[in-house]
Amino acid sequence: MSAEPTEGARILVVDDERVIREILAEFLTLEGFSVHTVEDGEKALTELRLRPYDLLITDLKMPRLSGLQLLEKIEAERLGVLTVLMTGFGTVETAIEAMKKGAYDYLLKPFKVEEVIHVVERALYRQRLQAENIRLREALTIYKVSEALALSHDLEHILDVVLRASLDEVKADVATLHLRDPRTGAYEERVKIVAAGDTGN
Repeated sequence: MSAEPTEGARILVVDDERVIREILAEFLTLEGFSVHTVEDGEKALTELRLRPYDLLITDLKMPRLSGLQLLEKIEAERLGVLTVLMTGFGTVETAIEAMKKGAYDYLLKPFKVEEVIHVVERALYRQRLQAENIRLREALTIYKVSEALALSHDLEHILDVVLRASLDEVKADVATLHLRDPRTGAYEERVKIVAAGDTGN
């Protein structure tokens, strides 16, 4: 696994201990990452809402907002950042529970530089794979819609393809398309699609 593609990746470090923030920022910056640090979960949330990050490294136990609470808010707001938790030996079970809730991995304190770099590289590699999968899925969706436009002159078929693609992309249960009647000005349901396994009720 080459380190080159991860260079310049944006990492947010959250810890209420300044020395931990400074140590992580120093050696992650030396590894070529762009690092920003904050001292609590509330400030981390504000930062994540302002700009995108490739990876979040956060302490588990912090005042105001714990690492678990931060993780829950990230999931609830769909901020879309891969998370690594830092924890002491006494809270490993909690860290594992956090992984079940969406955290990618955890680091045990006190940690070695090599361990941090290994976890960061692995997390960023996974993040790149996820991003690539999303791009491929979007490209396939665009291809299907383009093919329908090129091969079909049947408006109903084209609308059906577009709506199914939209349904798949947003993972919705039901999708409907309303078109405006040029004569009456009213909007009428033209196509309705129910996802497989959904009754539509």
